[in-house]
Amino acid sequence: MEKNEASDNPDLSPKSNLVFLLLLDGWGITEKNEANAISSARIPNFSKMAKEYPAAILEANALNINARYLILGSGLAVSDETQAVGNDLSSIISGIGLKQLKIFDSERLAALSSFFNGRREERLMGEDWLSISLEDDKQEINIPLALKRIFRESVKAVKSGKYNFIVAACSALDITVASGDFAETVKTVEALDRALKSLAAEVLDHQGILVISSSAGNAERLKDMVTDLPDKNITDNPVPLIIIGHDFKGKTIGLKDAPDGDLSLLAPAGSLSDVAPTILNLMGIKKDAGMSGISLVDGK
Repeated sequence: MEKNEASDNPDLSPKSNLVFLLLLDGWGITEKNEANAISSARIPNFSKMAKEYPAAILEANALNINARYLILGSGLAVSDETQAVGNDLSSIISGIGLKQLKIFDSERLAALSSFFNGRREERLMGEDWLSISLEDDKQEINIPLALKRIFRESVKAVKSGKYNFIVAACSALDITVASGDFAETVKTVEALDRALKSLAAEVLDHQGILVISSSAGNAERLKDMVTDLPDKNITDNPVPLIIIGHDFKGKTIGLKDAPDGDLSLLAPAGSLSDVAPTILNLMGIKKDAGMSGISLVDGK
């Protein structure tokens, strides 16, 4: 597949002016159990999307958040957050004159504005950043409000029609887990599920593609099942990948169907390093030769 050209498969040719990557940090995949706030939540929209569109789970690892964002943005299976990377996703998009937007809160400032960008500190040509406050008018952390802000600004960005690529990092679930409150974590999962519906509708209305994933799980394991002690650490469980677009409905593009939208019944189809090549493929852009990951759309 040559740069800016579509795949040889006409059914999977990228036709979108926008690809939106949504990272729901804290959303990991494992079997249903008493410590799993995600399987305990009502998530009809997420489950429907996983059932109707290409869905998979991706292997994560024991690295920290910054290292995982470096993997996500570079398409390279790095060993730690200090590893040098080559031509990352953001620089490729900028280099061909396309516009992109990074949306994040203070918890993901470094992860998304620096590590996702190959550890650069400065903005690229055609790249905008939008920082979302986690605090309310009383200067207190307000997760429900922060979540609404992230999705409100995401919808506004899609409506603007200014961008070819948008990535939004939502840490609301990850932060809620830190409270150790199972019921509140379930509420945050359900709030995310409701917000997904409006964002997906907006992206589809603009003939775009929404890719849902995560850098790490957390809410699927709120306690150690052996010791019965609270567990607030990020996990190395697999994370989701769902590709939502008009041209992809009812297709698997080589990925197995998730029975009834239950991703925990799937084996991993790839890893975090496959996200950047997949995004480039969806945009019709050739993968950089230095990327070790492959596109889950065509396996290249």
